[in-house]
Amino acid sequence: MSEFTFGLAASPWIVAAIVAAAFAFAVVTYRQTRPEVSTSRRWLLIGLRTLAIGLLLIAIFEPALSFLDVRADEPSVLVAVDDSESMTLGGQDSSRIAEARGILRRIVGSELGERTDVAVFADTVHGVAMPVPYESLTAKGPATRLDGPFALLSDSLRRKNVRAIVLLTDGRYNSGSNPLFEAEQLGVPVYAVGLGDSVEPRDLSVQQVFTNDIAYVGSDLPVEVRIKSSGYPSGLASVTLRDDAGIVASQQVALAPGTNEYTTSFVYRPRSEGMARLRADIAGSGGELTSRNNTRSTFVRVRSDKRRYVILSGAPSPDLAFIRRTLERDRNITLTTLVERAGGTFLGGTLSPALLRDAEALILIGYPTAATTDAVLSSVRGALAGGSLSLFVVMGASTDAARLETLEAFLPVTIGQGRGNEMQVFADLTESAPTHPGMHVSNPEAWRALPPIFRSETQIAARAEADVLAWARLGSTRLDEPLIVARRLGHSRSMMVAGYGLFRWQLLGEGPRELRGEAAPGVLDEFIGNAMRWLGTIDDERRVRIATTKQLYNLGEPVRFHAQVYDDNFDPISDATVTVDVGGPGGRRTQTLAVSGNGRYEGTLTDLPAGDYSFDGRATRAGVEIGRDGGRFVIGEIGLEFLQPAMNAELLRALAQRTGGRFYTARESGTLLDDIRRESGFTPRSVESERELALWSNPWVLAAAIAAFVAEWTMRKRSGML
Repeated sequence: MSEFTFGLAASPWIVAAIVAAAFAFAVVTYRQTRPEVSTSRRWLLIGLRTLAIGLLLIAIFEPALSFLDVRADEPSVLVAVDDSESMTLGGQDSSRIAEARGILRRIVGSELGERTDVAVFADTVHGVAMPVPYESLTAKGPATRLDGPFALLSDSLRRKNVRAIVLLTDGRYNSGSNPLFEAEQLGVPVYAVGLGDSVEPRDLSVQQVFTNDIAYVGSDLPVEVRIKSSGYPSGLASVTLRDDAGIVASQQVALAPGTNEYTTSFVYRPRSEGMARLRADIAGSGGELTSRNNTRSTFVRVRSDKRRYVILSGAPSPDLAFIRRTLERDRNITLTTLVERAGGTFLGGTLSPALLRDAEALILIGYPTAATTDAVLSSVRGALAGGSLSLFVVMGASTDAARLETLEAFLPVTIGQGRGNEMQVFADLTESAPTHPGMHVSNPEAWRALPPIFRSETQIAARAEADVLAWARLGSTRLDEPLIVARRLGHSRSMMVAGYGLFRWQLLGEGPRELRGEAAPGVLDEFIGNAMRWLGTIDDERRVRIATTKQLYNLGEPVRFHAQVYDDNFDPISDATVTVDVGGPGGRRTQTLAVSGNGRYEGTLTDLPAGDYSFDGRATRAGVEIGRDGGRFVIGEIGLEFLQPAMNAELLRALAQRTGGRFYTARESGTLLDDIRRESGFTPRSVESERELALWSNPWVLAAAIAAFVAEWTMRKRSGML
């Protein structure tokens, strides 16, 4: 149905007056003619002039025709099909993807088929053109984004009258956000067909392999493997940890009935440097739903060099002895201890630029002193200015505040006026201390039971970007002065204890308990160990960084490379040539990464066979090499899709209930189409569309005015009029 209206930019009475004025002008003009013409011709000339002048004057008021079209938009259905790998698992009567294809065929073949749109989702979502290519639904998606169909529909609701969403899925999402919010916002009923069994099937799976990212050759590395069992009445399962050289260790796990999770602990000792792959496997008595979740891997970067620390002490002290003993217990630490003596020399060796350059952290205990020379301080400042040397300061009795202030740029605090008076204070941990990587407090109660340490009254304030980990507490009163402060700024890290007597925490706090045979909490050892591990973690300063988006890929999933390239000043380079040489099953491949801007590059490799791969990347500019980087990845390892093989019926029921739809199993879906038709909201909607024809800018209006003037002029000439 269409309606139209005629509109003007002025009152119709004004327009009518203008037309009347044009008519009056024409009448006056042709009241008398020479030579005389017939009355009919006179009125024809009056009409032509009135028409021509009227059209020109009316155009000034922008006349327009507005059309309103109203049509009925029939209700339609969106069918969203889960095409992720978990859909290859068993359903009620066949595989889940086969059941999804069968239900989809039934919907498309019904009377609603002409009003049905189809979307396929896994890690991404896309619409499918009709006719539906059923053979393309092969369940190979590496992940499931259950919010994808709702995000897709939100963009098309204005164009189509979608009044029902049919969701064919097992309900297990492992990417994106919770779909409940998206579905509720749309206001469209969801008819969820759950595929699979909501009862946990008989299955064993490796859920996670947890360990550190970095290890050292010959040093023990704890590895925890978390496994899950379901559907087993009892029995034993074997968990095996492997590295690139073979089996590291195996353990037997006693399985309990029902669904349970277990954690097994291993110790891995790397034998060579490089990127090591650790793989955990689990094997049971058979009869599992799938064996594709029985393996999981992780990668560890193994370093050959030990950690190198340098201690500068102003004088022999108990703190020096206890901290030195704690660090020397770790065989992975190479410790150089220098104690200042008269004349700017040191007991224990020579402070050389090479010593500081090779160190990961510098520890100052009661240092610098009033006797410290300017040359030594200049050498220390130069090493810290490089950004790769971390700093740990224990402000001892021999520390000279004025000399320490010359290192203030590298400290987490600012130093005020020095004062010689001392007081005994307790360490009052802040709320952030237990979770700070430099503290990792495992027993806050043990910290509260520690004896006090000594602190001078020198004014100290934490920098704005620093983290206060402990305040000084005098008795039961917390002072507004920091005791333990840490800072991470750019590539540099620093930590400071604004006091001394840390040995008291072990000697007076833990010693009596050890003598009584009680378990001592080891606060000092834990604090020094965690602090040095945090300080020794050097941020990545490589000029060329090339990595894959992840290390474990499913078979058929594209491998994506990302690279960053910088110059000597760490400014991005966007005109480099970055190539990646990939080796693995099937030979070697070379990929040139494309520029994505601001020193970033990216590229993709597809159709790689299953196996273990290594890659070496190289960045050049004008033929000159800038740097290299490399790594490893695995294709064919189990992904997220098989970690939870049971149908998530609870989520699908919630989706249906909150949106006014219904939940079905595959066998119950026979009434699906009838339920959609009976839904009260499954009705047509009226769609109005407006369009406007602007007559004032239409060239035909001008042409009509000119034609009227031409016709008038022609008649005048033929009548012999001037």
